[in-house]
Amino acid sequence: MVRIRMKSFGRRHRPFFRICAMDSRTGRDGTAIEELGHYDPKVRNKDARTVLNVNRIRYWLSVGAQPSEKVQALLNKQGVKKPAPGEPWQLPEPPAAAPAAAPPTPPATS
Repeated sequence: MVRIRMKSFGRRHRPFFRICAMDSRTGRDGTAIEELGHYDPKVRNKDARTVLNVNRIRYWLSVGAQPSEKVQALLNKQGVKKPAPGEPWQLPEPPAAAPAAAPPTPPATS
């Protein structure tokens, strides 16, 4: 069974975690199938604490991967949900902003 769980990094008193898709039989810091984001609980800006690849997480959830309790809490905070049956796992990309028009250049004089 594939689990979406945290892989521990960092050092003492400075935790850092990678969120990975892993076989449930591997150890905590074992080989990951795919890295899906990271979580840094020491960052002051709460919006920057969790960085997720939402499309890949939705893919793994759609094929039956089970998130750990802590990862499920992070996914709930970010609003990431398992796609419904028949719903594509890829989220539509937001429309790209049009590049700003360059101001007209004055004619060169010699």
